[in-house]
Amino acid sequence: MKSLSLLLIIPLLFSCAEKEKKQEPKQVIKLAFSAPVQSLDPRNSLGPSTHLLDMLYEGLMRLGPKGEIIPGVAESFTISEDQKTYTFKLRNSYWSNGDPVTAYDFEYAWKKSVSPLQARESAFLFYAIKNVKACLEKKVGVDDVGIVALDEKTLKVELEHPAPYFLALCVRSTYAPIRKGIELKNFKWGNGMNENFVTNGPFLVKRWKEGEIYVEKNPSYWDSRSMKIDGIQIVIVPDGNTQFLLYEKGELDWVGQPTGSIPPDIRAHAYKKGELQVMDAVGLHMFFLNSEKPPFNNKNFRKALAYAIDRQSLVDHIFQLGEKPAMGILNADIAVTDKPYFENGNIELAKKHLDRALLEMGMALEDLPTLTLSQRDGSFNLTVNQAIQQQLHANLGLHVEIDQLDFPVHMNQMIKGDYEIADITWSSVIKDPSYTLNVFRYRNSDMNVSFWEHLTYQDLLKEADEEIDLEKRREHLHLAEMLLMEEMPVIPLCFSKIYFACNKHLKGVYISSLKEIDFRYAYFE
Repeated sequence: MKSLSLLLIIPLLFSCAEKEKKQEPKQVIKLAFSAPVQSLDPRNSLGPSTHLLDMLYEGLMRLGPKGEIIPGVAESFTISEDQKTYTFKLRNSYWSNGDPVTAYDFEYAWKKSVSPLQARESAFLFYAIKNVKACLEKKVGVDDVGIVALDEKTLKVELEHPAPYFLALCVRSTYAPIRKGIELKNFKWGNGMNENFVTNGPFLVKRWKEGEIYVEKNPSYWDSRSMKIDGIQIVIVPDGNTQFLLYEKGELDWVGQPTGSIPPDIRAHAYKKGELQVMDAVGLHMFFLNSEKPPFNNKNFRKALAYAIDRQSLVDHIFQLGEKPAMGILNADIAVTDKPYFENGNIELAKKHLDRALLEMGMALEDLPTLTLSQRDGSFNLTVNQAIQQQLHANLGLHVEIDQLDFPVHMNQMIKGDYEIADITWSSVIKDPSYTLNVFRYRNSDMNVSFWEHLTYQDLLKEADEEIDLEKRREHLHLAEMLLMEEMPVIPLCFSKIYFACNKHLKGVYISSLKEIDFRYAYFE
């Protein structure tokens, strides 16, 4: 009788254990985005969409747990002796519908990205590849671009010049593959959840509706077994105060950059209390100057403005997250020198440059018109710019008015050249000085809203492009930045920071100084 009772109890215990196991909560990370996601097409990597696309797609390379660049869809690669040809061998990996990911998917996606008819805002990221710039300018056809699938598992890429940062570009979602057959059936496949949507990354979309997105672990992802997170819940919350309140209530596991925002007063208070994590970003707060509009077409006038600003006062009393004054445009992660190009707040020298400028322009100080500083709408930006407005008046006797605009209007005016001074927070997409320095390479570049161009500057960047020796390349880039700071079409203010707070039990999230965030290694402790 005793043995019979035991036999009856054992299945019951197993049943209870199974039931308890099924009731274990899933490991789901809760995030907030500040703006809606417009598209799931990796070529539309703007704003918060970038972070979602990084969850959904994987390129030839990916980030490792500590941010190292490691093979993704590519199992291996070789680089030619002249460092201009990369040959990638693809591993066995699959789209979420079960189709294999092939080299043809990469060739199709990349060529679509640089075709003049279909090119998106991120097309400039492919400039390192042979004939891409010429193709976008319609000087050659897309078949002349240096991207070719040799077979289903082999992709060959020829570069314009050696680019030590090329593998880092292959991590970006912009370099992700696209399923050619799907797009040919429906070119709007990325605009919503439908039977045509497929992805090849660590997560896939299970729900996408107004104000909410839910992604879960992709069982078709080649490395899904190593992932511990079951899903990520994303809510759209435009207001930073609301985001922080939700975090404090435990309804968000992450608040702040790069996915959301924290209002300046809250983040300064949280930073002082040690509740905020802060790290250096590869970027800076700066002013673009329209070098084609008087008096900003005068180099000495531009230098007078730059030298008259006290950056230390700004970082101590306004930014308040340990930012460092910028006397160059390359922060420590990508700097080509550890020496400043000019002195911060050198009023005496600023006045000398202003006097030279006035003499060259045949003007007196009272002849100068009121200068207009255009800025993105926002109380923090206004506080920064009002401080600079006061400094320029006190130190140089200049009159500055501030024009606040919605961000899209602000950017549109900058691109059209309909501004004098414009504030912007600049971020690099690779840890290499060339990306930031190349902004000022060509007058007609979409990013070069200063409209400044210099033949010597172009020559220095060209020499850097063609140099294989990294030390010699660094010297060319150093001379280029030195010339840029001598001409001053841009005024650096301070190097930017990344700030966030996260659930103390959430571990393994990698966040880089490029504002990349990777959840594939995340888990709850």
